[in-house]
Amino acid sequence: MSRTLTLIGDVNAVDTRTVLTGQGSVTAPSLVVPSGMTKISKVIACIAADNLANNGAVAALLRLGGSAVLGGEQVIVFAGLGGMVVQTGSDAAPSISHPFVLNDVDIAVQASDSITVSVEMAGVDPGDSAVAITLVYA
Repeated sequence: MSRTLTLIGDVNAVDTRTVLTGQGSVTAPSLVVPSGMTKISKVIACIAADNLANNGAVAALLRLGGSAVLGGEQVIVFAGLGGMVVQTGSDAAPSISHPFVLNDVDIAVQASDSITVSVEMAGVDPGDSAVAITLVYA
């Protein structure tokens, strides 16, 4: 049996760790690893940017930490975004990454401890960004 944790958030600055704590209408989902779960077995991630900052280009990093992650923080690159502001009067072209799916993950976790899920963009600011992360525990 597996369990999931999905978190979302806005990431609006480069080189700044943004801790994800919301889940849409649920403002404070449990960040405690469920009983009986011993690892993260799958990661699904997606990010979108409005590209309203000219010539922005970033790599998106997922950081998994907290007392639940055994062996220390894990960092996973899950997307790259970039673009240019189009001419005045036309619509800007947003960037949307394809869902990143990492199967057969084996990140050991401690049940009943808390996990910290954060995202960071490295590079040149592409504008406002939104991210969604799903962890599958096993």
